[in-house]
Amino acid sequence: MAKFHKNMKTSDLPIPNLGLLEISLLQIFIYSFLWVVSDFTATLITLVLPGIFLFLLLIALVAELIDSSKTPRWYFKFMILSIIIPLVTAAVFVSILGANFDWTKAI
Repeated sequence: MAKFHKNMKTSDLPIPNLGLLEISLLQIFIYSFLWVVSDFTATLITLVLPGIFLFLLLIALVAELIDSSKTPRWYFKFMILSIIIPLVTAAVFVSILGANFDWTKAI
């Protein structure tokens, strides 16, 4: 393990370099785990996170139109995947398990 010092570069840090495929599979795993464990939490996160990512994507696109800041293409692909993956995962789990969630039932 590398020792940390003030002159370290980012490439020297022990951070894994994940591609879009690995990030997508990780997201699918996390959202699927949430749907299996808690449908309330999964529903809440599925509704909130794609909205946040959509908002960030729109801001990045507007900033790119105003001033070409050379935002890498992988950022836009990542944002689009982060919007689509939770929605598709939710659709799959709702179609398999049905929309009869525990938190929608009256006490």
